[in-house]
Amino acid sequence: MHKILIVEDDNILAQAIYTAVRRAGFSAEVAVDGEDALKKMKKIKPDVVLLDLILPKRSGEDVLGAMKQDETLKEVPVLVITVKGDKETISQCVKMGIRGYLIKAHYTLQEIINQIKKVIAETKK
Repeated sequence: MHKILIVEDDNILAQAIYTAVRRAGFSAEVAVDGEDALKKMKKIKPDVVLLDLILPKRSGEDVLGAMKQDETLKEVPVLVITVKGDKETISQCVKMGIRGYLIKAHYTLQEIINQIKKVIAETKK
């Protein structure tokens, strides 16, 4: 079973995504801040990380940077899911090797699940 780590500090949204991910047949865990995210990544070794950028304790950008510096995490596929839609932020994240950039208001839960499935399928190749 593929493991998805949902990094989201909005509890209602995190639970909605968690439920959708589980219903889609994936294992899921939620991290509520950047520090918690990095700890859980090392512990569960997720197949995909859904990462918000605006987080307490450590931003999503900081988490991405830390992942790229860590041999055990640098290859973990990341889908950014955030409200930040400016070109500079998107460009910065793309340069850091993310697999997709989803603006929260533009995607349904099913579309998020479809993006996760796409990343998993591409990773298997």
